[in-house]
Amino acid sequence: MSAVAPTSGVSTPGTSAPDRSGSRGTRPVRRGGIPPRLGVLAEVALVPVVVSYAAVVVLAALVTASASGTTPGGQPGLAQALGSGVPLWLAVHLVPLTLSGVPVGMLPLAPAAGVAVLVAVLARRGVVRLGVLPGVEDDGTETDLHDRWTSHAVPVVAAVAAVHAAAGVLAAALLTPDSGTIPADASPATAGTVAGLLAALAAAGGVAGPCGLGARLRACPEWVGRGLRVGLGGAVALVASGAALLLVALLAHADAVAGSFAAVAPDAGSGAGLWLLDAAYLPNAVVAATSWLLGPGYAVGAVAAAPTGATPGLVPPVPLAVLLPAGPPPSWAGLVFALPLAVGSVVGWLLAPVGAAGGDLVRRVRPVLVAALVTAAVLALAAALAGGRLGSGPFDPVVVPAGAVLVATFAWIAVPGVVVALLAAPAGAPPRAVRPVARGSEAPAPGGPDDDLVAEHDSDDEDADDTDAMGDTRDTATEDDGRGSD
Repeated sequence: MSAVAPTSGVSTPGTSAPDRSGSRGTRPVRRGGIPPRLGVLAEVALVPVVVSYAAVVVLAALVTASASGTTPGGQPGLAQALGSGVPLWLAVHLVPLTLSGVPVGMLPLAPAAGVAVLVAVLARRGVVRLGVLPGVEDDGTETDLHDRWTSHAVPVVAAVAAVHAAAGVLAAALLTPDSGTIPADASPATAGTVAGLLAALAAAGGVAGPCGLGARLRACPEWVGRGLRVGLGGAVALVASGAALLLVALLAHADAVAGSFAAVAPDAGSGAGLWLLDAAYLPNAVVAATSWLLGPGYAVGAVAAAPTGATPGLVPPVPLAVLLPAGPPPSWAGLVFALPLAVGSVVGWLLAPVGAAGGDLVRRVRPVLVAALVTAAVLALAAALAGGRLGSGPFDPVVVPAGAVLVATFAWIAVPGVVVALLAAPAGAPPRAVRPVARGSEAPAPGGPDDDLVAEHDSDDEDADDTDAMGDTRDTATEDDGRGSD
């Protein structure tokens, strides 16, 4: 008889144990290696710092090399790029700097948004990876979603914030204001606070989805959830309107923009650097254009611009500065108010069915007020980040008034939104269109158009039942008569 190979996991003498490294179950952990949980947290926290620094160094090397006529790896391109990478990293993280003794607080929003997206993506990936580590049981129940916040989300956000804060403090301490490629200085406390706060907010936004924030919002009252979503949509619509307005202005002044590029940066290297500078500050210009169409406008030093008036003056030597006013606003400037008016009307129309079910005025307008508050808060935050100090000369400061933007945005959304919400749906109307319901399901809303049909159908059934009952009575009487005759 031939020997039968053993099927159990116990190895026989003279044979090697079966390899189970590829099977399901607990993964083998190498002795002396980094614990998996610590490795995930280190990756999530360190990768954004390294990647952002490497990106600014590479861009600085390319621009410096093309402007000085050297190769990207030669001198002085590499040394200048490594020296300028530290203050550029701080500027990317919105840390206020002092360059050559003058304050610079108006920092570009485009690279900061890129860093925030990178941090959010890695934080989301880190939470997901922590949930599938060996020994972690997570089947998506409500208890597990609560545990994700405490055991996954909090460590990820804390690690990201701590590493970025430490990197900010270290970068500020490495600055040399009296020498170096870029003579810059920054407060270590401010650098650590701003960089850590930016990273913490971005990481919190990234982990919100996997940790069940959407489910918690769906559990809120409908008028709160719909108000939040529509309010965010209103903010996006207003920013898109500002971007469209800025694009129209750039196309209308295309010759002046091209002339500014040729005058300030005639060669290819300096032109590339100026193009990158304008691209980095493009979101700031979009926010300023949004503030302009809302009414508060913006100011660059002594120059102010708004649809209702303008103060011309000296402008900075950059291509985007050609959009600053050279005289009073055009006669058609007041027509831009139709854009926020339209956005507010659409917000009211979208939220009208939500508040129509309430009989009193407060319940009917509260979703619109929530949306107006959300939109105003988002745009006010963008306005606060878009401006700042710009040296100590005639172009200082750059002001996009956050308080005025907050009030104007709330008014543009709340006033037309409330009017449209009150007129679009009468009081007591159902929050959604009533569909025919099947037998056994919930009855239609009282007062709706289906009530008459249901009542008529019920009356027909009652008439039919009465007719059947009368027929049964007659049959019974006939039978009784027959029995009596018998």
